[in-house]
Amino acid sequence: MVLVTTRNLRIGRERDPQAPDSSPEFLLPPHHWVTHGVVLGMTGSGKTGLAVVVVEEALASKVPVLVIDIKGDLPNLLLTFPELAAQRYLPWIDPEAASREGKSPDEVAAATAARWRDGLAGWGITESDVAAHRESIAPRLITPGARIAEPVDVLSSLSRRSPLWEEDEEAAHDQLAAGISLLLRLSGRDGDPRGRDHVVLSALAERRIRQGKPAPLADLLTDLLSTPLAKIGAMSFEEFLPPKEQQSLAQDLNTLLASPKLKAWLTGAPLDVGSWLTPRDGKTPLVIVSVAHLDDDERQLVLGLLLDEVLGWVRGLSGTSSLRALVLLDEVFGFLPPHPHSPPTKKPLLALLKQARAFGVGVVLATQNPMDLDYKALSNAGIWTVGRLQTDADRERVVEGLTGADGGLGGLEPSALGTILRNLPPRTFFVRDVHRNPACALVETRFTMSWLRGPMTRKEIARLHRELAPQEEPAAGTEETKRAAPAAPEREAPGAAPQPAEVPAAPVGWSTWFAHLGTGRAPAAYAPYVAVTVVVRGRDTKLGVAVERRHTLLAPFDDAGRVDLTRAAEIDPRSLEGEVAKGARFAPLPETLATKKGAQAAEKALRDHASSRVSLSVDVHRAFGLVRGEHEEPAAFLARCRAEAERRAASLRAEALQTSVPAIAKLEQRALSAQAELTAARQAVAAAPSDLGAAFLRVALGRSASQPLTKAKSKADSRLEKAEEACRKAERALEEARAEQTAEVAAAMDATLREAQNVESVRLVPKRGDVEVLSVGLAWGLAG
Repeated sequence: MVLVTTRNLRIGRERDPQAPDSSPEFLLPPHHWVTHGVVLGMTGSGKTGLAVVVVEEALASKVPVLVIDIKGDLPNLLLTFPELAAQRYLPWIDPEAASREGKSPDEVAAATAARWRDGLAGWGITESDVAAHRESIAPRLITPGARIAEPVDVLSSLSRRSPLWEEDEEAAHDQLAAGISLLLRLSGRDGDPRGRDHVVLSALAERRIRQGKPAPLADLLTDLLSTPLAKIGAMSFEEFLPPKEQQSLAQDLNTLLASPKLKAWLTGAPLDVGSWLTPRDGKTPLVIVSVAHLDDDERQLVLGLLLDEVLGWVRGLSGTSSLRALVLLDEVFGFLPPHPHSPPTKKPLLALLKQARAFGVGVVLATQNPMDLDYKALSNAGIWTVGRLQTDADRERVVEGLTGADGGLGGLEPSALGTILRNLPPRTFFVRDVHRNPACALVETRFTMSWLRGPMTRKEIARLHRELAPQEEPAAGTEETKRAAPAAPEREAPGAAPQPAEVPAAPVGWSTWFAHLGTGRAPAAYAPYVAVTVVVRGRDTKLGVAVERRHTLLAPFDDAGRVDLTRAAEIDPRSLEGEVAKGARFAPLPETLATKKGAQAAEKALRDHASSRVSLSVDVHRAFGLVRGEHEEPAAFLARCRAEAERRAASLRAEALQTSVPAIAKLEQRALSAQAELTAARQAVAAAPSDLGAAFLRVALGRSASQPLTKAKSKADSRLEKAEEACRKAERALEEARAEQTAEVAAAMDATLREAQNVESVRLVPKRGDVEVLSVGLAWGLAG
C-alpha cells in the first residue's frame, strides 16, 4: 500500500520582478500533480534539473516514481553522495575531460563537491538531508533488451497470462499487440499491427491465452507450422497466409529463437509495474527504465509495451484524489507527436493523460520543443512549467496552449508572457498551476541533491547498477565483468586489445577517414566509428521556403556491433581529414560489417537517426518573402530586410503620391481660380470711385444722378470681400490636403521600415525522404 502524506513539494523560490528582495518558497501539494504536468524548455534552460527536483520531492513525500530515461542522463538521480566529499565524486570524473580543462581529476572532483555542497547549503539542505533521502528510497535501474543493468522480460505478456484479460480486455489486446510487434521487429520483419504476420501471430497467441496457456515464441512457432486455426477472419488460414509465406515467417522466427539476441529480451523479472512500485521495508520505490541503448524502433516498441503495462496497472487501482505514484518521461520527442502520426507509445500515453488522474497516478512529460507534441493531449496537464524557449513559433505555441487551457494566464497578457519566455534566465520557469491561487508564478528551481553529471555510457550505467546491487555482480573473470569493467577501452571487444596492423578494409562502397589526433598520440590506438554526410532538405509550401543543409554525423558501435545511436553526434567534417598515425593499432571491426546487409543496416540506422533528430531552423521574413542563406550572418540578413523595407517604402511613397495627385490638382486649380477672381475683384474696386470721389459727385450732381456710381462702388467692394474669403478657403484646403498626404506617406513608410525587424525563426522538420546520404564510411578515432 502506498503511504500518502500531506508534505508539500518544495520546487524552488518565487521571483517577483516588482519585489526582487522577496523570495518566498514555492510549494506545491502532491495532489496537484495528479492532473499531470509538462516541463518545456530549450537546452540549457534547466529542464532536466526541474524534472529531477520533482522526482526528489515526490520521493520525499513517499510517492513511488517510475522514470523513463531516453538519453541516459536520468540515472543521475542515483548519484547522491551523503558525505558530499570529493572522493565520492572522483570515480565518476572523466580524466580526459579534466585534462582538456587543464586540471587533474582530483581537482575537478574537489571543485564539483564544493559546488554541490555550497549549492545545497544555499537552500538549507545538509549532508544529513541527503543521507536521509538516500536511505528512504529503494532504487532500481532497468535496461530492457540488455544486461547493462537489471534486464526485464519484456515479452512476459506472451510467456504468462496477464490479469488484464479479466480486468481490461482492451488494454490486454494493446499489450499483446505491442509484444507481437516487438517480436516481429526482433526477427527483422515489419511489426505493423495491420500486417498479415502480426494478425496471424496475434490470433495464435490469443487462442492460447484464452485457454489459460502461455504463448512463448517456441509454442507460437509450433502452432504456425501446424496451425490449429481453420480461418482468419472470413478466409481460410492458408488463403490468408499461403504456405510459402508461412515457411518464410517460421524460418525468421526460428532464427530469432536460436539467436542469443533473444535471450537478452526474455531475461529478468516480468514486466510488472504494479510490483515495481510497491513499497518494501518502508522504502519508496524509484524505478528508472533506461532505453538509451536501444535504437529508435526498439525504443518505440519497448516503451509502448511498458506504457500499456502502466495503463493496465492504473485501471486496476481504486479511485483516489491523492497522488499515489508519479510517471516521468523526459525527452518525449517522437513519443507523443501531433496527428496524424501514431507510434506505439501515443495511444497509452493519451489514455494515461485522460484517465490516470482518477486513480491517483500523475504523469510528467518533459521536452525541448513543444512543436513536436500533441497539444490536445497536453491540454490535460494541470501544471505547466515553461523555461526559456528559443524560437517565436515555440513561444506562440505555448502561449496558445496556456491561454486555451483551464486557468488561463491569470490575467497576464499573451504578449507579456511571450516576452517573459524569451528572457527567462537558466533554472527559472513560468509556472501555471490550475489548482493554485494565483495560478501563475515565476519560479527559480532549487538545487538538486542528485549530481547532474550528464548522459551516462553503457558501462557507467552497468557500474552504477553494480553499486546499487553488489550481490548481483557477476563473478570475476566472467564475460559480463569484462564488458562492464570501467577500465576497459570503451568500444573494444572483451579481452582483445588493438594490435599493430594495416588499416582494416571498409565495407564495399564505404570510404575510410581518420580523425585528427593532435600531438603526443603515437602510436595511436584507433577505434571504429561509422560516419555519414547527409543533405537534409526542408520546405514550407505556405511560406515558400525551401532550404537544405549538410550535416556530418558520427556514432560508435556498441558491444553487439550495432550503431550506438545514443552517442551519435554531429561533427565538423574537417575533423576527419587527418592522416593515419605511424605505428597505429586498430581495434577489430564489428562482425556486423562483414556482410552487405549489416553495412546497409548501419548506414540506414544513422540516416534514420538524422531524419528523426535533425531539424532545420531558418530565419525568414514572412511579409517580405526573404530567407536567410546558410552562410549569411544574422546581421547581414537583417540589413537585407532593411534594404527591402526601404525599397518598399520608396515604392509606397511614389504610389501614395501618385494616388493623391488628382485630388490635390483639383484643389490647386480651385485655388488658382479663386486667386484670379480676387485679382479681378481688386481691379473692379480700383476702377470704382473712391469714397471721397463719391461724396464730391453727390454734391456736384445731386443724390439721384450719383446713385448708380455709388451702387457700382458698393458692388465692387462686396465682390472683393467674397473673393478674398473664397481664396482663403481654397488655399487652406490645399494646404490641409498636402499636409494629410505628407502624414499618410510618412506613416506608411514608417510602418514599412519597422516591419524590417519582424524576422522569425521557422523550424522545418524533414521527412524521411528529405534526407539523402552523400557519403558513408569508417571513421577511425580514439576510443571513448
